[in-house]
Amino acid sequence: MTAITKDFRLNADKRKSIENVYENYLLTQTNKARKTYDEAKAKFDEMYPKIWELITKVVREKQPQEDVDTIKLMRAKYGDNGGDIHNDNCFYFTNPSEETYEDYEGNTKTRIKENEIHLDMGLKASPSGCYGNDFAYAYYYDELKQKGLDPDFKLRWSGDKKNPRYYETETQVNEYLGLSRNKNDDSTNKAINNWKHSIEVIGTSYCHSRQFKVDDITHSTLNHFVIAQEKLCQAHDNMFKYVNEKVMKLRQGLRTYTKFSQAKQLFDKLGIPLNDSAIDEQSSMALSVFSPDNLADMLTDQEEQFASREEKIAYFKSLQAQAN
Repeated sequence: MTAITKDFRLNADKRKSIENVYENYLLTQTNKARKTYDEAKAKFDEMYPKIWELITKVVREKQPQEDVDTIKLMRAKYGDNGGDIHNDNCFYFTNPSEETYEDYEGNTKTRIKENEIHLDMGLKASPSGCYGNDFAYAYYYDELKQKGLDPDFKLRWSGDKKNPRYYETETQVNEYLGLSRNKNDDSTNKAINNWKHSIEVIGTSYCHSRQFKVDDITHSTLNHFVIAQEKLCQAHDNMFKYVNEKVMKLRQGLRTYTKFSQAKQLFDKLGIPLNDSAIDEQSSMALSVFSPDNLADMLTDQEEQFASREEKIAYFKSLQAQAN
């Protein structure tokens, strides 16, 4: 027996609820943007322990453990005058090469290019294209979503930082990850505590004061890791853009729908479960201009091969059951 869907008029709150259902659905699907993000994160996770092993090997070759132990003994005897030891997860590596250039008189000359690589192995890493805590928001994207927090807030309100919601969300996300402290909060189970790995190095706490010279292969390997960090941030950005573009199209159409049945018809065509009990029954707005058929076409990726409608519904329902 077919269940009867209760119809009711739509208002702003109910349209927003429908948007959320659609956005959450997109984030569970195997689309290009999500696949790229998953691959970027998997690549980073695969490389991370191997790069730590390589960094440890390089640092210990340049600064043998016996030298570190000697300075520890000196510090025990002479205090700060005995030398500097620092636990570091930030490193600079160089692979000098000779290059030619023309001076201001047009003469060809040679100079040494350091080919410097900066590696930050902590959660606050800021490779090219990642600003502030972007890397942390990208890496913990799914966990933040599961906790009801918004890892997209910087992208969502990038041109509207005076919006109180921007700063409120930033505080919530940073405190959850342990990037900022709340005196009333327990800091022992924060994500940042999983990134406390470090290596004892000789020198000050300023990591740029130490530059480790490496060979071509090591330099290339380390550079590939930096690229992996950058690609994770880029994948997060692209996933937001992909989802946001579709949500904006949906929002445009929903503004003209007056009844829940119209949204239900649209979602049925897209193969997305839409439960009327999850939508609050409140007041309505204007007439529908976009037909469910046309809007369904706009929101469907023609170039992507999706599963059947039945498989989509079954998959999405299983995810909803896991969340509950």
